[in-house]
Amino acid sequence: MIELKHPKTGQILEVDDFWLRYHCRCVDCVDVDTQQRRYNLFDLPAAVKASKLSYKSEQQLLVEWSDGHKASYDIDNIFNSQLDALLHRRLNSTVHTPWTRSVIKRHEKDLRFPLSALINNDDVVKSLVTSLVRYGVAFIDEVPATSTMTELVIRRVFPIMKTIFGELWTDSDVKDPEGTPTTMPYRHPHTDNTFFCDAAGLLALHCTEHVNREGGEYFFVDGLHVVQELKRQNPKAYELLCRAQVAAEYLEPGQHHSYTAPIIRTDPVTGEFVQLSFNVCDRGMINTLPQSEMADFYASMRALLKIIKDEANRWMALLSPGTIAIFDNWRLVHGRLAYKGERTITGAYVLRTDFMSKARVLGIIE
Repeated sequence: MIELKHPKTGQILEVDDFWLRYHCRCVDCVDVDTQQRRYNLFDLPAAVKASKLSYKSEQQLLVEWSDGHKASYDIDNIFNSQLDALLHRRLNSTVHTPWTRSVIKRHEKDLRFPLSALINNDDVVKSLVTSLVRYGVAFIDEVPATSTMTELVIRRVFPIMKTIFGELWTDSDVKDPEGTPTTMPYRHPHTDNTFFCDAAGLLALHCTEHVNREGGEYFFVDGLHVVQELKRQNPKAYELLCRAQVAAEYLEPGQHHSYTAPIIRTDPVTGEFVQLSFNVCDRGMINTLPQSEMADFYASMRALLKIIKDEANRWMALLSPGTIAIFDNWRLVHGRLAYKGERTITGAYVLRTDFMSKARVLGIIE
């Protein structure tokens, strides 16, 4: 181990020799174009040691290594790259705002972005992505009500994810030949793609037509708040839903998708909330728990659903032609009230990795 003392703060840190040698970022060790290492683990001696250390300045540490390599390191970067520093940043971050209906209604103006501003100003793109990270939802207004414009607007910010439903998909009601308004049932609260190995990170919806509208409001519930409340109110239920592996399934001719995961997924390092995978309609056979735990499992699901269905947590939004709603499918639970009329919805998904990449490039998350 190498003992380092921060020149400015006086903080003492011990780091592993091999770790420090392995993280050299000089041009001999890292390709300047790809930012990938030029060597693999076995190219370095397992017993490599620091032969000489010196401080070039309060920011730069110089190290001469036993394998003959000489390296310069940023002191702050070394100290900020430790586990305790990571935990402190993540657990004290304010980048995500858990919300109830009363909270999100106070911030509604922060969630809406006119198309003209989004097209012409990259700062507006950053503000939209910031809203998606902070609240899990954003709206783009003044969009011509066509599937072509829907696609162009989404691609202004993110690439579109291709699934078994295509890139852009349309859900349109069959018109009644006798002229009777179509009646569509209530859609229960859920997240999409629980049966995929990698559920879409974002879901975009644009109601391009709704004739003779009656009802049909969408509702959103913040899964981050829901999970925090479950952990506070019922730690036993929270623990079980973080641990229990539950299968989801999608079947149609030529397709059989199945994936098993916990209802609540957390970061294995920090314990932070990562994903709520909730869709009672997509549930497969629950054969991953012993029967002795089934009563506790269903009780835990009821406790979770009770919080999701609490009216204080449910925020209603009417999706009208001209407005695209885009929201975090790993975080927000959504559903729809029953409605009458003829309606067409155009939708698209965005990969989670593309959403996170955009947020990092824009400096919103690390």
